[in-house]
Amino acid sequence: MLTFVLVGAGPTGVEMAAALAVFMRTTLRSEFRRIDPTIARIVLIDAAPKVLGTFASSLSEAAKQHLEELGVEVRLGQAVEKIDGEGVVAAGERIASKTVIWTAGVAPSAAGKWLGAETDRAGRVRVQHDLRVPGHPEVFVIGDTASLDQDGKPLPGVAQVAMQQGRYVGKVISRQVVGKNGLKPFRYFDKGNMAVVGKGFAVLQSDRLCMRGLIAWFAWALIHIAFLAQLSLKISVFLQWAWLFLTGQRGSRLIVNQPSETTQAP
Repeated sequence: MLTFVLVGAGPTGVEMAAALAVFMRTTLRSEFRRIDPTIARIVLIDAAPKVLGTFASSLSEAAKQHLEELGVEVRLGQAVEKIDGEGVVAAGERIASKTVIWTAGVAPSAAGKWLGAETDRAGRVRVQHDLRVPGHPEVFVIGDTASLDQDGKPLPGVAQVAMQQGRYVGKVISRQVVGKNGLKPFRYFDKGNMAVVGKGFAVLQSDRLCMRGLIAWFAWALIHIAFLAQLSLKISVFLQWAWLFLTGQRGSRLIVNQPSETTQAP
């Protein structure tokens, strides 16, 4: 019950594995007296040769080292062969676990099939540089369902790509409605990638800029707070994160009522 297996060492898997490790070290130790956190086990598995495959090798190695310092077992170059109710089988070895978390990405929608359009190996619809489906100028495909190459590489399936594509298509449609010409081909502007690896440690990559450690973690926190919609929410989140960072204590708690050992006869 205390063995957690995460399949996929991308940003989602790395961040969740680190969060679980911190949870084991802090919350389990202080809040659950009947649980021994020293027997907890967190296993992060990926068939790729490194964690955070889209990041620079130096940042990837730093993230892996920090995960191991947190107590996470990082298994690279091992494909998961089977997942069932008793755990997983990876590289021929059975890992018993009641909690297996899939963090290796998602399957695209079936839009390519019902559109009868060309797709890539993952099943995403191949689109033109104006994000239209070839042969169907009235159909746009964006986000995780679309496949578009830029500078010889496919665009990643991240939120920033979908947001920029959505704005682009909105402008194209609005110009088309009023009879104006279309826009230049879509081009994604990469604002950088970030991943949090536990409390006070993050990795940040933007073009040639690479940062890691506490400074990158503060940058991540400031960026996330800055993009919250309301001022009251920004203040609330800032205070909660500051309290958690300084004290290690979360504001939320669980109150569990133990069932009575004796029951009255009906």
